[in-house]
Amino acid sequence: MTVAHDVFAETNPAFCAGVLMSFTAAFVSLSEGSPELPVCYIALPVALSGDLATAFDGTNRNTGLLEWLTRSPQVQIGLAARINASANIVTEAVRFGCFTQVLTLSGDGRISPGSRKIKKSALGKLHGEPALAIKHAERLGYWFSMAGSTRTIFDMMGLTV
Repeated sequence: MTVAHDVFAETNPAFCAGVLMSFTAAFVSLSEGSPELPVCYIALPVALSGDLATAFDGTNRNTGLLEWLTRSPQVQIGLAARINASANIVTEAVRFGCFTQVLTLSGDGRISPGSRKIKKSALGKLHGEPALAIKHAERLGYWFSMAGSTRTIFDMMGLTV
């Protein structure tokens, strides 16, 4: 039997907005503020990357970004190219999320969960890579929140603007 992988389904704006909502919800659960928009351009492609899924093995919400990167340095290999290649996907996800009110973008460039929520029962029906993307996005939300500023996150990830 041939198994088809539906890349389009995993990169559509609705699904990606849901992934970003999970990321931002986790972030704000540990922080007084919301993440700045640029960190979404890191979180979404990393969370969606099937080839990085094993890097999340043996981690939990308390692992922390620096510890995770120390354990899995392969995350940083080609990260800038991965982010650049997915920039349009992230932008469309943010637009869709704001349009449907599952995300809110403030005037100072911070993104937060919106007034509408995605039902946990709908997320619970996901399996395989889509479910892992949600789980990984949440984990990144916790880790980014604990890391501190956007500048610190970029520095830890080995990125420059």
